[in-house]
Amino acid sequence: MSGQKVTSNNLTFTCTKSGKNLVWSKGVKNNSSKSAQASGGGSSVTEGFLCDPAKAMTGKSSAGVTLTCVKGQDGKSAWRQASQGGGGEQGKGEGQSQSSGATGNQLGSSCSKEGEIEWNGLVVVICKSGKVRYALSADFPKTPNGGYTSRPAWYPTLTQVLGGGNSAEPKCSPSSIKFTKPVVPLDKIVASIPYGMMISGHVTPIDHAYFGITSLAKSKSERTEADWVSVTAPGDGTITELSTLGAPDTNRVTINHGCNLYSVYMVLNKPSGVLAKYVDELAAKGFVSLNVKVKAGDEFGRQRDNMLDFNVFDGTQWLPGFANPASYLSMETWKPYTADFLPFFSDDIRSGIEKWMQKTSSPRVGKIDHDVIGAASGNWFLDGTFGYGGNFNSVYEKATSTVGGGQVEGKNDYSWSHLAIAPHEVDTSQWIFSTGWFNDPKGDSVQALLVIGSGQVTPDKLTSASGAITYQLAQISYQEPAGSPARSAGSMAPWAVGYKVVGGSNKGSVTLQVNADGSLSLEIGSSGKRTYRR
Repeated sequence: MSGQKVTSNNLTFTCTKSGKNLVWSKGVKNNSSKSAQASGGGSSVTEGFLCDPAKAMTGKSSAGVTLTCVKGQDGKSAWRQASQGGGGEQGKGEGQSQSSGATGNQLGSSCSKEGEIEWNGLVVVICKSGKVRYALSADFPKTPNGGYTSRPAWYPTLTQVLGGGNSAEPKCSPSSIKFTKPVVPLDKIVASIPYGMMISGHVTPIDHAYFGITSLAKSKSERTEADWVSVTAPGDGTITELSTLGAPDTNRVTINHGCNLYSVYMVLNKPSGVLAKYVDELAAKGFVSLNVKVKAGDEFGRQRDNMLDFNVFDGTQWLPGFANPASYLSMETWKPYTADFLPFFSDDIRSGIEKWMQKTSSPRVGKIDHDVIGAASGNWFLDGTFGYGGNFNSVYEKATSTVGGGQVEGKNDYSWSHLAIAPHEVDTSQWIFSTGWFNDPKGDSVQALLVIGSGQVTPDKLTSASGAITYQLAQISYQEPAGSPARSAGSMAPWAVGYKVVGGSNKGSVTLQVNADGSLSLEIGSSGKRTYRR
């Protein structure tokens, strides 16, 4: 709907009218918050304060604890303990290794078990030529023909990724956890975006949903204090993280519900309730490691000015539609554990949420894993780079300390090397071509409708036997169901449940070819061929 705004990758996008169609505007960068103190290393550093990785990667606190300079989602770096890892999109497990495994100690240390692959407490490493190195895509076993239907032994558990280094695995099952309270009041929820949206720097399908709230129907100038709604814990648990995503009204909260189940909230406008006393510390540090017990229904935030990001990770589930899970070891290692959150809610709350999910087909919560082995569908990463992190393999091959996520030297965004060819998150009859490199090799992310012409195969059927096929690209436009309510000027309300995707203006063409080795070659217009791998 015209006027809708979505915040992604520290950019705000506005839906505008173009003729009879609705299109996304170019993103406007949000203002970043400033930390009260920044540190570039030295004899004593402070946990949570910003740091300069160009000056020092490690330091010690006044208590003698070793801290690492780690980048978060917004590109900012902060001092954190090894067990915490990075915040935001980068996630846990991105810091200097201080633990040892069978392969040896930290990166660059000596080892004797040649070829052994193991989680070393922070990253997955391999013993190669007597040294502990990053394990890269070529080091892992070939993916089985049917893909991985369960976690491969070399992939870290969710407890290792989000629970902190080498935490013990829970013995109880996530299915024993029941969410008995809504995240936001059910009478304040409106149309909500499912998992799988592709927008701007979120080139591959997003692993979180967006809850719409009633206040977004008003222009920002018309909203009052009465429009704030409570954000509450859906079930008992422990809040382990409060961090900023780059601005005072965009925060992240992680709740460990026990039994290998976590819920995550992003672009939270205001910490409140049980987190109210940490607001000043968050403003000073940008990241606060917590151990705050909560009960179902306890308020920890307030929301008014944008949709609330929400997702759930289940350590006993595994998404089988990632052809090469190793691609997510360089960043967002939790992705294969992304779970449908609806079954965890009690029946009355589930139905109250489900009816507002924009996607009307099953699964209502959406889908993010669209890889089809041997076909063009799914996520891809530029040849010579290591998966989601966006850095070249050479960066990891030479690394003697862990490589932070969130930025790539010389590039506009870590997603410059990403590519996704996947169904639209709501109207799954339409295919989206999403790339981090459209014209600018430094990165200029674009999402376009992939127009399937008469006689052309869909990407999930495009194999090496199909040869090279040229598809037209079009601007993505939207049509809401008949009878959808009109909106007032300045409204940011999400589009109505069940909207459809239609093609707008022409955006050129792309030629796709699946190669015999399983890689994908493409050429946008006549820009020159480049190759991607899983």
